[in-house]
Amino acid sequence: MIRQQSADEQLFYTHQEIARPASGNFYMRLDGAVGDWRKLADPFRRAFSPGMGRPTDPVVYLKIFLVGYLENITYDTDLAERISDSIAIRRFLGYSLSESTPDHSSISRNRTLIAEHCRIEDVLTQVVALCEKRGLVDGELSAVDASLIPANASLSSLRSVKTGKGVREHLREVEEKNKAAESEEPAKQKRPTVSNEEFRSATDPDARIGKKPGHPRDMCYKATHVTDSKSGVILSAGVSHADKGEVEAAKPMVEEAKENLAQCGISLVKLAADAGYGSADFHAFVEGLDAVPITNWRADSTKKPEGFKKESFVYYKEADCYICPEGCLLRYDSFCKSTGLLLYRSEASECACCANREKCIEGKGNVRTVSRHPREESRERNIARCHTQEGREILKRRKHIVEPPFGHMKTYGGLGLISCRGKAKANVKVVMAAVAYNLVKLVAAKAHAAGFTASDNRLVRAVQEGLRALLRLLAALEPNWSAATWESVRYRPLPA
Repeated sequence: MIRQQSADEQLFYTHQEIARPASGNFYMRLDGAVGDWRKLADPFRRAFSPGMGRPTDPVVYLKIFLVGYLENITYDTDLAERISDSIAIRRFLGYSLSESTPDHSSISRNRTLIAEHCRIEDVLTQVVALCEKRGLVDGELSAVDASLIPANASLSSLRSVKTGKGVREHLREVEEKNKAAESEEPAKQKRPTVSNEEFRSATDPDARIGKKPGHPRDMCYKATHVTDSKSGVILSAGVSHADKGEVEAAKPMVEEAKENLAQCGISLVKLAADAGYGSADFHAFVEGLDAVPITNWRADSTKKPEGFKKESFVYYKEADCYICPEGCLLRYDSFCKSTGLLLYRSEASECACCANREKCIEGKGNVRTVSRHPREESRERNIARCHTQEGREILKRRKHIVEPPFGHMKTYGGLGLISCRGKAKANVKVVMAAVAYNLVKLVAAKAHAAGFTASDNRLVRAVQEGLRALLRLLAALEPNWSAATWESVRYRPLPA
């Protein structure tokens, strides 16, 4: 007869009767791996001081933010419900079954206080130090990259900064003006455009229009992080506006990564990046930190024929000039303030009598112009490194170092969407996702150091079952065989 399961109507339960999470539960293992949670949550303390009117334990909200990542929860309402339902999470947070856990409004409100009054990056610094003690960080090779994360705002919420009109009304007006100008010259027609300079979201002013090849436009934030190559530990992470350049967004992250390594007594040796960081400015910045940049570089994509591209012009540092393939001299002419580049131009008289003038000079121009960054030598050194065997191997490894954390956090860590609004609160979510990602690495390293993992558990159980079957067979063949021996094997505990 099958026994039907029904809810126990017992009113009171003893302490021993309440179900407890298993010792192998991840939250229990995480609790033991960190140890001193008070120290880890110390950067949160300013947001929970009695003077702020919120004398709550900061450890609770540090753990709540970690649960959001570990459970792949995006919205605070779902996070509050999950915390209330789980016995293991309640025990992890320090709540008994009879206590009310924080609701979604408390979680959101305290995230705002933390974003306004605390330096969230200090938590990540401590976690990097814990990972370094486990031997997960060496600083020999790191990589930096950025990714766009959708914001909790839509394109329809955009409004003009100057007029306050909505984006749909703006596009409608432009279309009406174009129809009225159909009888006039086509050049007077204005193409409808929407830019971050002219429009802001009414729901989240910090969100920006994100543009990525092959993807539709959306309101986004740009998340940047630096990852160590040894075990994939995130050294630094942060959020910037989606329309901010990758190089400018990466500079504070690289500096923070270097500082976090320095606190562990480690130096940032090499830094890999993709072609988006291939500017001379970024290479000079990394070299200024006593590190070696190794980035992909973009070849000259101009339509000029081979032999007449910029790379074919030879620069002479002593004379500060270029020599073209035909031997003509290009002297320094001016500095372009908009691009920050130095401009070198040839003499019109020399170009006029050149047999390859049409290949070298486009259009109606009469001289050839070559631009150069003031720190172009840094970029040239990087290109030389990319052509070495070591440089090629590092560039192959780059995507395997820096891209998995983004993929994991956006797919399994609740960062498929920045549900909160405002750059400061978005930064809290991204940094805490990086903290949780590193702590998962830390827990796995501790289990590996103990020589026991989940796969080991299954293997041990399979071996024990085989031994038990063998002992039962021996007991059947030898009745006088000691029953105590059988019991010792049967109830032998698994490794902790």
